[in-house]
Amino acid sequence: MLPGVVPYPPEFVTRYRAAGWWPNRSLWDSFAAVFEAHRDRVALIWPGGRCTYSELRGEAGVLAAGLHAAGVASLDRVVVQLPNVPEFVFLYFALQRLGAIPILALPAHRQAEIGHFVKLAQARAYICHDADLARLVHEQNPELEAVVTLDRLGSLRGDAGALAQVSIDPLDPAVFLLSGGTTGLPKLIPRTHDDYWYNSIAAGAVNDIRPDDVLLAVLPLGHNFPLASPGLQSFLQLGGRTVLGSTTSAADNFRLINEHGVTHVQLVPAQLIRWLNDPAIGAAELGSIRVVNTGGQRLQPEVKRRTEELLPGCRVQEVFGMAEGLLNFNRLDDPEEERR
Repeated sequence: MLPGVVPYPPEFVTRYRAAGWWPNRSLWDSFAAVFEAHRDRVALIWPGGRCTYSELRGEAGVLAAGLHAAGVASLDRVVVQLPNVPEFVFLYFALQRLGAIPILALPAHRQAEIGHFVKLAQARAYICHDADLARLVHEQNPELEAVVTLDRLGSLRGDAGALAQVSIDPLDPAVFLLSGGTTGLPKLIPRTHDDYWYNSIAAGAVNDIRPDDVLLAVLPLGHNFPLASPGLQSFLQLGGRTVLGSTTSAADNFRLINEHGVTHVQLVPAQLIRWLNDPAIGAAELGSIRVVNTGGQRLQPEVKRRTEELLPGCRVQEVFGMAEGLLNFNRLDDPEEERR
């Protein structure tokens, strides 16, 4: 592994596994059990389509075989820059199946940031949605062995049998997240298979997620918050569904909430304020929402109060976290003054 990936002290590993917090399995093995347990339930919904847990596992497996045939191997770093499309989810789990490590870039990043990630992590591949950006990044980073655009992902095919030899150490990084901060280029934060599984278990436990619940994912899935804190991973762990939002329009998102019975939404404060001020909220059917998570900056008490007035039965739950691992939540049953 690259210099800078600091292992957990052995005594911590022993204690966390003895307590049952860490499963001592790769993320893929842990989620493969989830995919089987909920195989016929709907896992993902997107404009014009949906898939079950079983179909999600199948798509990830086919893509993993294709990436393997293209030369991507365990512990290879792969820069991933995709919007909230089903291919993001298929690819994320395909890389987990391979034991390759996604570096989760954001859709707004350009060649300076992507080139930085490639060089810092000695990445082998770059997968993105923008063909022009892909060309520029490849020209500036000829060491990349594979550059794949979203429209070509579906053509990657390989022998699934070759994946049988893949062995993954749960203490290795499962993903590189990006640091926050306001200066310079982002740093890369390694999260291991063991700790990132527990990250979502713990976040889901304080978020009142039930098997029939529905998350609307409107923040970029490359962020820790909508991916795993609680996000997509927590909803999959608990048998729920995730609706992939592809628009920032309040009216369009209100329609998705009504159409799919969305129970949970994750927003930054500016988004929530825009929703509250949008004229469409007066006529929108939003009664299914139980939890609105906000993160990224402090949310004013007046905004929380207004949200719960407009959405009776909803609780606003503020989240403060770091991609390095620390997560803090208001409890949904905390006294009102503390929640404010």
